[in-house]
Amino acid sequence: MRQESLQIEPGLKWYAIRTKVNREKDVERRLTNLALEVYLPWIRARRRIGSRFHWVLAPLFPGYIFCRLDMVVSGKAARYSPGVKDFLTFGARVADVSEDIIQALRERCPGGVAQIEPLRVKPGDTVRINEGPFSGLEAIFQHSLKDSERVAVLLEILGRQTRLVLPSETIAKV
Repeated sequence: MRQESLQIEPGLKWYAIRTKVNREKDVERRLTNLALEVYLPWIRARRRIGSRFHWVLAPLFPGYIFCRLDMVVSGKAARYSPGVKDFLTFGARVADVSEDIIQALRERCPGGVAQIEPLRVKPGDTVRINEGPFSGLEAIFQHSLKDSERVAVLLEILGRQTRLVLPSETIAKV
């Protein structure tokens, strides 16, 4: 079986680099030390730590970072940095990422953290529960609680409406 060599093009472009599991931050630091421009957007996510859920910062694209470099000049140094698996490729071509996509990501992620639109529901709207023991059931949105990370919904159980308090990210408007 003959392996095709990668097609690379000279010039400063953005590339998606695949990283080893949970090594995005290490790769970002190493590539920055090589004087390369790196972009690693984050998102606030709820994770279970022990028996409780906590808000943590997680990579928006787990296993990937974006790096702006000239493949001819810096490609090998980036590719063989610790924590890097490889560049994202399509067949024998290293895939470059459009400057417009990086700019759009930067606009959606002020300070490097993705801003998720709050759920736009009004009292009385029908919502679907997406997590937990009531996953897949529909309920009536009642209101957001003070901290706005939790909501109250009315779920019909055994012929009557029962009030449930849920994390806001576990519901979606129907």
